[in-house]
Amino acid sequence: MASYLRAGAIAAEVRRESEHVVEEAVGFLDLCEKVEMSIRQKGGQPAFPCNVCVNEVAAHDTAAVGDMRVIGPRSVVKLDIGVHIDGFIADTALTVVLDDRYAALRQAVEEALGEAVKAMNAGVPATHVGKTVQESLRRAGFKPIWNLTGHEVARYIVHAGFSIPNVSEGEKRRLEAGRAYAVEPFATTPEAAGEVTGLPEARIFRCAQCRRQRNEDEDALLHALWEERRTLPFAERWLTGLLPAARLHEAWAKLRKRGLVRGYQVLRERRGGPVAQAEHTVVVEEHGSRVLT
Repeated sequence: MASYLRAGAIAAEVRRESEHVVEEAVGFLDLCEKVEMSIRQKGGQPAFPCNVCVNEVAAHDTAAVGDMRVIGPRSVVKLDIGVHIDGFIADTALTVVLDDRYAALRQAVEEALGEAVKAMNAGVPATHVGKTVQESLRRAGFKPIWNLTGHEVARYIVHAGFSIPNVSEGEKRRLEAGRAYAVEPFATTPEAAGEVTGLPEARIFRCAQCRRQRNEDEDALLHALWEERRTLPFAERWLTGLLPAARLHEAWAKLRKRGLVRGYQVLRERRGGPVAQAEHTVVVEEHGSRVLT
């Protein structure tokens, strides 16, 4: 529990600091590097690359190598931040709106998150938490994203196989005392689809497995990634310096082609509606839950 508490405290502090860094014309790369550096300076490690998802992009976007993108005017910006201490993960997220028209959307996901946390108790079905989120968002006049969910976190595993839905359908199992869960309402406007689809691009990756490779560079790269990350996600920009540039590019391409490294598709609201997100990691107890972040 001590490692979870420390990871959660760092994640919460970095989230509070990062909210004031999100501004028009700030670069994706600068933002990601600031967040990730802050995590390391505070004694943690990034559990995954800082996610920067803007407007209709809902999840799995981060800065690429040499990324030149900047935050545009009137944007709805989601920052998803993960910290681990010795593999124990705290996952948190917030939305910053640069257009007052979306202030109510941001408030809606924050209120839904608060109500979801109150609903989390040992023995409570995950669908009850999802129903709580769904009803809270609908009362506020917004639509939940039905195919994005929260999730259990385990040591060195961000998504540990148990989902916390944002609607009344989905995971039928019950929350268990002593387990950590990331609950994360996602919402969009009433005219949007309320679901996400994958784009044909990935900027966040994970090792699918680690086995010895015949090629020396590929073997060295895969084992370096596994030693550092295990199954935790990482960004391609983190690979710089592991091998000389030309050899790194070739080894990386071969590992991806063989499926030893797999990418997470960037996820976008199907009709292009703006998406807001709020997230905490909590440990469920016999009576209630403890917010780590």
